[in-house]
Amino acid sequence: MLFVLALALIWDLTISEPPIYIHPVVWTGKISEALIKPYKGYSYGVLLWIMSVLPPLFIFVYLPVEAPIPIYLNLIILAFSLKTTFSIKMLYDIVKKGSRLDEQARYYAQQIVRRDLSKSDKGHIASALIESLFESTVDGIASPIFWFLIFGIFGAMLQRLANTMDSMVGYKTPELRKEGWFSAKIDTILNYIPARLTGMIMLTSGFILGLNVKQGWKTLREAKMESINAKYPIAIAAGLLNVSLEKVGHYRIGNGNLPDEKDVKNALKLFKLSLILYFLLILTIYYYLYGISLLSYPYGLIELI
Repeated sequence: MLFVLALALIWDLTISEPPIYIHPVVWTGKISEALIKPYKGYSYGVLLWIMSVLPPLFIFVYLPVEAPIPIYLNLIILAFSLKTTFSIKMLYDIVKKGSRLDEQARYYAQQIVRRDLSKSDKGHIASALIESLFESTVDGIASPIFWFLIFGIFGAMLQRLANTMDSMVGYKTPELRKEGWFSAKIDTILNYIPARLTGMIMLTSGFILGLNVKQGWKTLREAKMESINAKYPIAIAAGLLNVSLEKVGHYRIGNGNLPDEKDVKNALKLFKLSLILYFLLILTIYYYLYGISLLSYPYGLIELI
């Protein structure tokens, strides 16, 4: 399992994203898009989640493990599957390109932000970049790797596809409020521990980088956000960087000014160090749970039963 994780990391940092037509996240998005029916109830929302998540899980996790293929091919396929659950290089590259806050910054920020930035000023574009950088650190990196530690590739893939379903239907609009409730709830549950763990790692990184850790903790305690998970990385980032992060009409967190180019670059430094510390922690825990077991199948804690 450790070897699979190493291959997946190398894949992400060098090759980056696979084609969309063989990406399980895209598959789940396409299936759910075809099945979404506005104003449906809670029961249909559960059925929608199952029908959108289980097929990619079966194809990208169960089949590679059970297929009678050579071990080296099995490991490559599993590494590919695990890599699709997180994206470090793509996220970092997008934010880095947007950090210059030039004419193209709005374009890059819009790639990772749901809200419309067409009329936003530079400060709010920089805020959107930082918010999405650290919210995605939880949803798209820390959380799938956490569940990989617990339940192997199945856990990582389940979290990533559940997060995709939340982004598809997890809205409190009249059309999707009931239908998306189950998807939103599952995503909240799966990200609950990783969000808080990531926040603590960010505070540790802030201390190493000489940032204002006390302000980071204070901002977290004072933050008022609807999302109980996104609050941790966003509020801590605002405090550590001594800036305000604002989604107009929803929240403004922090006591400083809106961020500028320097703040976005400092956010990238915080992002890099936090991920290094996070992976060191995960690998240490992994070693004490499983040992080295380089060629073991990726069953997570099931190996211990």
